[in-house]
Amino acid sequence: MPETRELGKVLQELRQRVGLTQQEAADLAGLSVAGLRDVEQGRVATPRARTIRLLGGALGLSATEVADLVALARPNPRAAGGVWLGVLGPLALRVDGVEADPGSETQRVLLGLLSLAANATVSREELLEVVWGGRPPANVGTVLPTRISRLRRRLAPAAPGAVPPELVATTGGYRLSCQPEQLDLLHFHQLVGRARQHQAGGEPALAADRYAEAMTLWRGEPLAGLAPLADHPAVTALLRLWQTVVVEYATVAIDLGRNDRVVPLLQQVVTGDSLHELAHAKLMLALAGSGQQATALTLFDDLRRRLADELGASPGPELTQAHRRVLRQQVPRPEVAPVRAHRQLPPDIADFCGRQSELRWLADRLPPIDQPAPRPTAPPIYALEGMGGVGKTRLAVRVAHQLLAAGRYAEQQLYVDLHGHADEPPADPAAVLASFLQLLAVPGDQIPADLPSRSALFRDRLHGRPSLLLLDNAASEEQVRPLLPASPENLVLITSRRSLAIDGAHTLPLDVFSEQEATELLIQVVGADRVGSDPTAARQVVERCGRLPLAVALVARRLQARPAWRLADLAGRIAEARHRLAELAAGTRALRSVFDLSYQALDPPTQRTFRLLGLHPGDDVTPYSAAALTGTTVSAAQGCLDRLVDEHLVIALPGDRYRLHDLLRAYAHDLAQQDEPTAQEAAVTQLLTWYLSVAATAHRQISPGNELPAPSVPGGAQAPGIVSDDDAVAWLAAEQANLIAIVTGAAGDNNREYAWQLAATLRHLFLRVGDWQEWIRVAEAGLAAARHCGDRHGETLMRNDLGIAYGNSGDLDRAVALLAEAVQVSATLPDQTQQARSRNNLGIALTLRGQTTEAIAELQRALALAEKPTLRGRTLNNLGRSYTVQGDYPAAIECARAALSLLTDSSDVWGYALALGVLGEALTFDGQFAEAVTVLRRACELHRQQRAPGEEVVLLRLLSDALTELGEDEQAAACRLRAESLRPPPDGPPRPSELGRATAHPVDLPTP
Repeated sequence: MPETRELGKVLQELRQRVGLTQQEAADLAGLSVAGLRDVEQGRVATPRARTIRLLGGALGLSATEVADLVALARPNPRAAGGVWLGVLGPLALRVDGVEADPGSETQRVLLGLLSLAANATVSREELLEVVWGGRPPANVGTVLPTRISRLRRRLAPAAPGAVPPELVATTGGYRLSCQPEQLDLLHFHQLVGRARQHQAGGEPALAADRYAEAMTLWRGEPLAGLAPLADHPAVTALLRLWQTVVVEYATVAIDLGRNDRVVPLLQQVVTGDSLHELAHAKLMLALAGSGQQATALTLFDDLRRRLADELGASPGPELTQAHRRVLRQQVPRPEVAPVRAHRQLPPDIADFCGRQSELRWLADRLPPIDQPAPRPTAPPIYALEGMGGVGKTRLAVRVAHQLLAAGRYAEQQLYVDLHGHADEPPADPAAVLASFLQLLAVPGDQIPADLPSRSALFRDRLHGRPSLLLLDNAASEEQVRPLLPASPENLVLITSRRSLAIDGAHTLPLDVFSEQEATELLIQVVGADRVGSDPTAARQVVERCGRLPLAVALVARRLQARPAWRLADLAGRIAEARHRLAELAAGTRALRSVFDLSYQALDPPTQRTFRLLGLHPGDDVTPYSAAALTGTTVSAAQGCLDRLVDEHLVIALPGDRYRLHDLLRAYAHDLAQQDEPTAQEAAVTQLLTWYLSVAATAHRQISPGNELPAPSVPGGAQAPGIVSDDDAVAWLAAEQANLIAIVTGAAGDNNREYAWQLAATLRHLFLRVGDWQEWIRVAEAGLAAARHCGDRHGETLMRNDLGIAYGNSGDLDRAVALLAEAVQVSATLPDQTQQARSRNNLGIALTLRGQTTEAIAELQRALALAEKPTLRGRTLNNLGRSYTVQGDYPAAIECARAALSLLTDSSDVWGYALALGVLGEALTFDGQFAEAVTVLRRACELHRQQRAPGEEVVLLRLLSDALTELGEDEQAAACRLRAESLRPPPDGPPRPSELGRATAHPVDLPTP
């Protein structure tokens, strides 16, 4: 399994693959369903090995697969915070998951030498001899400590809590102290040790897995490119160890039949040591086990001649024994893919009918078995297109089985459902190729990482082999193209609801059945006598199904299961519901009838849940929001959602979210109108109250001291745990579309009081993502709602939000006008806090417009009105920014320090980070570069933790300027590089930093 994949997602995919719900898997593993959900959703960063083993047993995984999952759960120092060193190849250094430069050539050699002897002392004499080649510099007494000091700085991570490798001065030398997860050499030794333990303990499969994992750590010659270390004894010994481990790995792998996996490694060994008899012996066995017996025998003959010519010797016992085993074919056969891997077609459909003209069209275009010259050079490709339920897959499967019956493509048929229709996430072509390649006997560790390479290998494996490939439910050309073979011996059948522009493909659009075909399908399922007894009702059934094959098949099977029903009864049931979706096309009316039948099969609680989902104003729900909507517990709501998923009435999305298809949403909304209006209103009110309660909690978590009026969670409902800024931001981001839908959709109904309050909770999310136009749209809807309600407090908040959004979008005139209006409205409120906040924001907008004198006066008025320490700190911070723009840096520094003193003991991390930024900026402009660097680094770290890349970009540029002034050009360049990497794409939403250095600061005021 690739290390880069998240463990939770892997476990979720494995569970879904075996068809278990979360509850079923948890019961089998002896775990709580909440615990399993936390693991799958990534809330548990590093699950215990015991938990993973229990889940592995519940999912029926092998010991090797469980071991891989346990390994996947271990933190990856290359991708996370901390420091990682690599010497098994060119010297590599990663700090906080980013490639880092160890420095000059001298420092690289010094770091490489210390890494080779990790956790052991290297004497000063050896360091001087190796690094400076026996010609130490004149300042020999200070040069080594200086270089070591520089390396320490290079190895210092910024991630909080990360412990870097330690360069320790010892008696007579220096020692690099580090852990296996920090140095690939130590990790290699650790894995080899485990492999040997497994081998000694009679666990060859686990041993082979650990050997294979150890081999992946090697990136080339140890410390390649560092000439002073090229012939160092430690490097030479390390290469000998690698050869030894390759032979050990080969011994285990060959016995397991994993010959292909060790052939490339053994070939590298014998290329480097042409007389290595043991490696040659293992290579002979691996080649023979891979079906290359002639190559293995040639290898033996070549080595026998070299031994005689160069050493005057004969092959030793290992080589002789290997030769004998190859001749006698006593080598374990390679792992063989299951037979089903090559015959994957779904079974033919017993009640297939109709489509005779389409079958003839395909038969006329399929290549004959003995095609005369000139033979084609590309594979024939046929794309079947049409609406959902029209029978594309049924037709493709029938064509494929007819070809098999004719003796074609009998040994190789590959099938995949690409999930291309709108209500399922499309399959990743890279993942599909990985699955195909494994089925085609490509070992997992030999499957390329990138999509183009996988596609090329797939084409190579199918070249010259008659193969039938059925790509079902394709989403797009981009999804399909990497999956297409290149050999004319192959045949490709594609089904899709979309028209695909595939070069060279023959396209066959499918329409609904004719009346005769639809009636024939009905007869096949329920019998000719039953249909013939009432031909008028039969005609009504197929027409009211829109002659859509899926709809006809579904109602026919339902009638088949109910012998007491007459055909007229079924026709009547279908007819009763058609007016519910009367505005849709005939085919859609037929699907509505199918929806009715599925809905009527549900139990009453699940029916009610489905109806109420149609009243949800947003795009999707969670078990929590569904519980609030239905007035039930989360567990009960989860059960109903699971049943709806089973009935294909609701789509399960990643992250424990659920969505209705658009047609089903309209259907559910119509059903809900059957309920009492008071019941509908109560359900929606419960939902909005829940959203406001949780959103206000998230808002307070991000911005303490900015309290919004928040109702309690409605009785019976539960709120998700929000205990950190990350929790709050994640919840708001996940629910953003739903909250916006509520705000913008509530302006015309009786829930306007929720609109402006929910709009206010989105403030900090918009500040982080920088989508100003969307924020303007939301705030305008909130302002309209507040004015309609006559709520001057809400009107003040929304005018502030609008002013901030317009200011960040670059429309400063509009921003100043709105914020001035906010000041006027807030002056009528009894609590002068709102006036202080409005004047604060107005002052910053004036600063941005270049009116610093007016801005400072406005901010001083705000400071006089502010009473809360947090608000005073924020106001002082903004005042300091205005002084900076005016050029009065001492005053700016004084204000920023005063702001920090007020915010230090508060939980307002955001405000504290902004104040650090203002102080660092003023110090830089005042020429106090050393202190500015310290302050700006801390500010950048806090903004990184707060996930505020726009703020970080502004400060990184300032930090780069200060470092340049101090002569730290390399560090300055690194800051500029990171700042550039954080910039949004040209077509992405603007971030605060893109609007100028000062633009980030008018948004720092978290007006509640």
